[in-house]
Amino acid sequence: MDMSNSINPSQSEPARLEVYSETSTVYREPPPPYSSEILVTNQPTIRQEIIVQPPLKSLPTFYNCPNCEKRILTNVQYLNSRKTHLFAGFICGFTVWCMLCCVGIIPYIVNTCKKAHHYCPNCNSFLGAYSRV
Repeated sequence: MDMSNSINPSQSEPARLEVYSETSTVYREPPPPYSSEILVTNQPTIRQEIIVQPPLKSLPTFYNCPNCEKRILTNVQYLNSRKTHLFAGFICGFTVWCMLCCVGIIPYIVNTCKKAHHYCPNCNSFLGAYSRV
């Protein structure tokens, strides 16, 4: 089958491209002239105070309470979390072969294994929590 002179079977004759060209002149009006008067209005100045809160850590931190809007030193309560229980279980499982399972109470004694909950001393609102582990 000779493909060099064949025509696409879906077309009965070769496609023709016809280009029409028209030139037309469009006249546009120039923009209106700018006035030399400058309208100045006195707008009120808005001053926003942005307070960047320090990150909460495991120790009491100076913080701006969003509830009572005062600068306070947070009260911290250390509470056992799921990770505290997992650490205690891991230590018990690791030390059971040498009869030192009592070492598994260390995560319940040390505050670094607990979650620190920060509260405002004025209004007692919850400010956030921090978990080191």
